[in-house]
Amino acid sequence: MSVSDLKKLGLLRKESDWDAKHTRSFVPLIMWLVTAVSAIAGCVMLVLGDGGVVTWIGLVVFSIAMVGFVLMNIGSVDRALQHDAEDAPD
Repeated sequence: MSVSDLKKLGLLRKESDWDAKHTRSFVPLIMWLVTAVSAIAGCVMLVLGDGGVVTWIGLVVFSIAMVGFVLMNIGSVDRALQHDAEDAPD
């Protein structure tokens, strides 16, 4: 989906509302690193497991990392929205 498609659907703020100070991530760095390393480790285990037990363990590790990734980013969006609401003038 392109930026123009997102603009047509009304999912983006107007460019005049874009602000460089609000581009930071609300995902904790340590949590992001743990999730990324777990996902990579799961992928490596999937490849090296050759269909055995290690493959299945890798699949579980990768799946947990992906669920954690989604939940972490949903929480990040919620925190960003709360931060925007606090910054908005009343």
